Amino acid sequence: MGQSHSTSQQRPRAELLYDLVSIGNVVAIKALWREGTSLEWIDREGRTPLILACMNPELIHVAKTLIELGAHVNAYRPGAHAGTPLHHAVKEGLGQSVKLLLSHGANTLVRNDDFQTPLDVARVKGCANVVRALEKHVCYFSGWFREFYGPSFLEALAPKLLSGTIWVVVIPFGPSDSTRPLKMELIIYRTLQDVRPRSVIALWKVKIEKPDFHQKEPALTIVDQFTKTRYKLTSTIEGDKQQLQRLHNACLGIPQI
Repeated sequence: MGQSHSTSQQRPRAELLYDLVSIGNVVAIKALWREGTSLEWIDREGRTPLILACMNPELIHVAKTLIELGAHVNAYRPGAHAGTPLHHAVKEGLGQSVKLLLSHGANTLVRNDDFQTPLDVARVKGCANVVRALEKHVCYFSGWFREFYGPSFLEALAPKLLSGTIWVVVIPFGPSDSTRPLKMELIIYRTLQDVRPRSVIALWKVKIEKPDFHQKEPALTIVDQFTKTRYKLTSTIEGDKQQLQRLHNACLGIPQI
């Protein structure tokens, strides 16, 4: 007992708590916390106890404990290998840790020193389940759509031949700010297994044409006047105007109810 007392005299208790995280000693972590020990000690690489716990799948019970004790879920640490606990969990491809952090208010829109959000990191990492979990948490809309390609006069003749199914997601670009309108992005994937989008459309830079809901099969048309690219999307279920309306609302920054 005397030895552990002298050890705690030589080193800050917060550093001791940090070391207890790596060996998963929850009982000792709680004991130090009850004595008023900080949960936010930083090691040389800028990691807090929670960041450390979120980098190892075997320490998810420790991460849970630290969050329950009040560890800062969005604590940001600068530097080349830094970011928030969410950035680190994503970088390691740890789906359970990502879901834990999201359920406790982790901010998905924070950018690290490389200007990457956790979602950007997940796409680089190539972890489809983490990409989907982050998108599901932050998106205003996601779902399957049919996209028309080729000249518009041919669409009426061969709609099935000149269209393909895509997965679309609408997410905010950057944090919400009451003084400015929300910027939205439309992200297109070929399949649900893809981590890298086929297209990312900055919706504040394009012309969004409202669907004509009087038509039998209305479509949402988005025109990028700079690149002259035209996207024309319709529901996968013929005449499903409700889904199209929800997509149109999301593109305008109106969240689903």
